[in-house]
Amino acid sequence: MRKRHRHIKLREQISVDKIYSFHYNELRQGYVYSGERHDFWEFLYVDKGEVEITTDFTTFHVKQGDIVFYTPNEFHSLRCNRKTPPNIFIISFECKSEAMSFFSHKALHLGNEERQLLSQIIEEGNKLFVLPVARPYSVTVKRKSAHPLTRKEKFDFGAEQLIKIYLEALFIRLIRNNQVQAQKPKLSSITKEKGQRELVGRIVRYLEEHLHEHPSIDRLCAEFALSKTHLRTVFRQHTGSGITEYMSKLRIERAKQHIREDTCNVTEIAERLGYTSIHYFSRQFKKATGMAPSEYLKTMKAQM
Repeated sequence: MRKRHRHIKLREQISVDKIYSFHYNELRQGYVYSGERHDFWEFLYVDKGEVEITTDFTTFHVKQGDIVFYTPNEFHSLRCNRKTPPNIFIISFECKSEAMSFFSHKALHLGNEERQLLSQIIEEGNKLFVLPVARPYSVTVKRKSAHPLTRKEKFDFGAEQLIKIYLEALFIRLIRNNQVQAQKPKLSSITKEKGQRELVGRIVRYLEEHLHEHPSIDRLCAEFALSKTHLRTVFRQHTGSGITEYMSKLRIERAKQHIREDTCNVTEIAERLGYTSIHYFSRQFKKATGMAPSEYLKTMKAQM
């Protein structure tokens, strides 16, 4: 007689069944999207800058690090300010789980762990889908279905499943961390975490203000009275990358911003950011974005 083993069937409280759109947009300042509605969920995450979102129910002023959700059939439109060109990440998806009601008409701020999950989603999406660096929208486009997702001919094993897993983990973590009844960490942990965040914030601001000077690790240690080990550990813990890598990304993002603002030419941008030559700048820009500065400018102008 076969022995019966006791087991527990695992339940899914949130299950993402389909993805309709997946794109990272680098928008021009002053850009306006007239709006749409569709019968599936969508979220928008602001990676840089800020945007104003208007829905059937309210208006959100969404800043860097914030995520806003749209329920099925909820109208939503977008407007950028005329100061800072924002970067946004959008996924629309089908999820019929009751727990998703938590996100109805809600904007939340992402912590480090949530941002890391979002980074993993983007990474797997880039492996799976045929995606342009920036997908310009015209105000005449009524629905995102005009830009259907397409799988690459060859993609990494398990990419689709990882996107599903990371999305569900992101939603679960957001619900847990924002529920009133969630257990609060000890005061000492809160104080330490806050202190580290403020320290990294000061370091990032310093890097942003001195990008053209290429500040070294030694200079940063002296400026903030830190050892190299502590500096590198805390910085990576709160940003997900090393300092040199982060500075390189900052310089490319600043270059993109200058191009989108269209206030100076490529040579002037290279000089402002401290690149040794325009040729070196162009190589680094293409390595990071997949296109030359001139091609990126054409892509941005397509949004006008």
